Amino acid sequence: MKKVIFSDDNREKFFASFGLVSLEDFFDYDGGKIINQNSKRQVMAFGLGHGTERQEFFIKRFLHPHYKDMLFSMLNFGWPCSQGYVEWANAGLLLENGIETYRPVCFGEEITGGLERKSFFVTQKLTGACMTDFIIERWPGMGQAQKAEIAAALGRFISKLHGSHISMPDLYMWHIFISPGANNNWDFALIDLHRMKRKVTNRNGQIKDLAALFYSMLPEYFDENLQQTFLESYGANGSYNLNRLKEGIASRREVLVRRRGNPARAWKITRPTKGQ
Repeated sequence: MKKVIFSDDNREKFFASFGLVSLEDFFDYDGGKIINQNSKRQVMAFGLGHGTERQEFFIKRFLHPHYKDMLFSMLNFGWPCSQGYVEWANAGLLLENGIETYRPVCFGEEITGGLERKSFFVTQKLTGACMTDFIIERWPGMGQAQKAEIAAALGRFISKLHGSHISMPDLYMWHIFISPGANNNWDFALIDLHRMKRKVTNRNGQIKDLAALFYSMLPEYFDENLQQTFLESYGANGSYNLNRLKEGIASRREVLVRRRGNPARAWKITRPTKGQ
């Protein structure tokens, strides 16, 4: 079975005006720039329209999904579903809980015999900047107080995520976007949602998320004071023993260091483009 689902009728009409209607249309479209690709998936940036009417998008095409990803989605959702649907549904859940992410435009999938053959997911381009880009460019000119404000705001954001019983095992700095918010605050958004977990209430899952984040915090940018500020803000509701939390994060972080190596490579080489 093949299908394409849009977020609303206006979006569907807009894409149809550029000949993007069927699943094959979206997989055959080559009017953009490929920004990430491997044997299993491809991410392309593209724009539609002209002048003030032009809109910028990203399409993530899942070409040959891993069986482990299909199994993960079945365990997470309770039924077999495509990778395109997973990202679509996860983005929707985050937005329902007031947690910013890329705005879903449409997804499409081909399912045969209960198994995904291929799928895609289209999002609108995010505003703001990838955290790694932002920090590399802006951190040297910022005072410690402003850095602490950002660390505290990030702590509140992740606390809200976990308070919504959502886990992000890939909670790395390069999967977070930052933009100026109201009242001199800072807003954040999450990307790369295919391993997001729902209905997670156990501390172990939350500690794994935090360990991924701390693993990706380069010490030359996030010293112990900023890390402590983040943790105090994250645990401000009083439900955490911060010392035990720090111990759990440190232990899990060491596992990630052994498994993934130096995170500096991702800061300098694999930083994502806005939106994916």
